[in-house]
Amino acid sequence: MAEPAPEFAAQDVALLYRMASVLLAEKDYGELLACLLDAAIEGLGADRGFVVVREAGVFRATVARNFRSEALEKAEEEVSSSISAAVVEQGRALLIGDALDSQRFGEHASVRRLGLRSVLCAPLVTSDQAFALIYLENRDIANRFSERQRRLLDEICSLAAPRLRTAVAVEHARRRARELESALGGSEGILTADPGMAAVLETVRQIAPTELAALIQGETGTGKELVARALYRQSKRANGAFVVLNCAAVPAGLIESELFGYMRGAFTGAHQDRIGLVGAAHRGTLFLDEVGELPLELQPRLLRALQSGEFMRLGSSRAETADVRFIAASNRDLESEVEAGRFRSDLYYRLATVTLKLPPLRQRPHDIHLLADHFLRAYAARYGREAPRLSGACLDALSACSFPGNVRELESEMARLVAVSPPGALIEPAALNERIRRATQPQAAAAAPPAPAVPPMSLAEMEKRLIQSVLESTGGNRTRAADILGISREGLRTKMQRLGLTE
Repeated sequence: MAEPAPEFAAQDVALLYRMASVLLAEKDYGELLACLLDAAIEGLGADRGFVVVREAGVFRATVARNFRSEALEKAEEEVSSSISAAVVEQGRALLIGDALDSQRFGEHASVRRLGLRSVLCAPLVTSDQAFALIYLENRDIANRFSERQRRLLDEICSLAAPRLRTAVAVEHARRRARELESALGGSEGILTADPGMAAVLETVRQIAPTELAALIQGETGTGKELVARALYRQSKRANGAFVVLNCAAVPAGLIESELFGYMRGAFTGAHQDRIGLVGAAHRGTLFLDEVGELPLELQPRLLRALQSGEFMRLGSSRAETADVRFIAASNRDLESEVEAGRFRSDLYYRLATVTLKLPPLRQRPHDIHLLADHFLRAYAARYGREAPRLSGACLDALSACSFPGNVRELESEMARLVAVSPPGALIEPAALNERIRRATQPQAAAAAPPAPAVPPMSLAEMEKRLIQSVLESTGGNRTRAADILGISREGLRTKMQRLGLTE
């Protein structure tokens, strides 16, 4: 006969129901662990805690709450060396009323150094093997946890183990895929024969192992995210998450909740707690693409997270900490934005500890040939056909093009040529799109009247005139205008608001 399930009070049943709802929600790995930990801390009366996952035989903290980085490392060491062994051995939650006064753990130097009092630690077990632990503590009160709470944490772990085992396995597979992808080439997927780009990659190799923030500047389509991923893959955080936020693609009113998360009830529609991208990037890397679009009023909060790792979710009065490396990118000159008062100088100097400037494709003529051939072969392989070849005249035509969309534009043109050309065909200039062909007609260019000189004006005014001109050419079609400008439609809307253009 099966052993009867333990009886729980109504408030305990409500906590178990909340846990079940978290486990059934469509959440990624980091967010799932964080929501589970938050609910356990709140429901069991702990003041801090973390979830550790076994990696290569060692338990490593994956998400944590209310620990500074140095305290987390010490507590993680203690859990790995002593408490975890006891928990795994007995296969159920371990309750320590007062660790400082405990005969079993009180003599451990790390227990005294950390000042541990009430501790509750339970294993997540599948196939009779503990693959993770939930660790909770209270630093100020001895005997904070009761036998009832120990049984409740056991029940939570029993409920969560199958779902978390799957999430951990998927995350390990993703990490292995990233390692294999990185091993395919030392260039981290960045093909170049250009000395300037090679110098950037050398700087990447030098700074990747450090914890320095980095700012990547370059025109749209020059490969800023590829460089950011190269920094991440060559860093000591390669086993952590790589979290991306495109600041130009998220409405200004939503960026704060995306970055820092929110608590249930913080605003209309906040039906459950949500970890933000800063929290999800704990022990990993957060890439802020187009950081120049970040609202000015939100920049102090990002600066605080950069400086101390502290942040608060919307609707919460409790500061949380995350150990995150920040990488930012912008296609705008942020130094000019600082001078114009649109970007905080203190945030700029913090982000620009190391600045990597990517040269545009028009300044990398050798790369045009290299990349064109690579994209032709890559898309032909995708479609299962023989790659076409570019004639000498076609290569000359490509070299004469300025490619305002940079590598992204060249890739799109090669993908189109593969789709419309017979397998293995020799591509002549006539097959190129009209804009590229126009760049190879010097006679027409010479006959054209000279372009009027651009009068002196600020960058903001020039940007405003450019957007107005493109909108006029598209008849006010913002989707087409955004495509021409190389930004998202939401990014265009944000720029128009900032520049005072009418909706």
